[in-house]
Amino acid sequence: MRSGIARIARGVGAACFLLLPVLLLGSCLGVAQTAGSAQAPGSDSVPTLEQARADFYAVIDDTQELIGGEWDVQDDPNSRGCLLEDGSAGRTFSVLRLAPPSDLSVTASVTTASVTAAWEQAGYEVEQMSIGPVTQLIATSEAHEQLIFRVSDRAMTLQGESECRPVSTR
Repeated sequence: MRSGIARIARGVGAACFLLLPVLLLGSCLGVAQTAGSAQAPGSDSVPTLEQARADFYAVIDDTQELIGGEWDVQDDPNSRGCLLEDGSAGRTFSVLRLAPPSDLSVTASVTTASVTAAWEQAGYEVEQMSIGPVTQLIATSEAHEQLIFRVSDRAMTLQGESECRPVSTR
């Protein structure tokens, strides 16, 4: 009886660990992403809000394809408010995708290595950590986009938030 309760508690703890950042991501990243807009909005090298969204979703889609498996896409179709470096209002997009682990109990290290390599090649700085049975990758770009991939023997999550961009374009 005691080991059954412990097993349930571990399962609930793992589920909470996997979903907690989803709740925190929207409320914390808007302000944290302000440094990604150091260039003037009229500059040719600064992507528009639509371009930033498209580029961000391309990285997420490529990552999901690289990992494989059946994913439940729960992306927020609406942009969220954020603050630009100059204090003006901007917008950002967030994604959340969930999947069962498939055969990752055997291949989690290979999968995380592949994701790390892909994200680094795309220009992200990647940090890996393990907390109990969960392996987590957190990637951040120079524009302060953030990607998070978590994998355990119970679930996989892929989530993130795009860079903060001005609402109005040139």
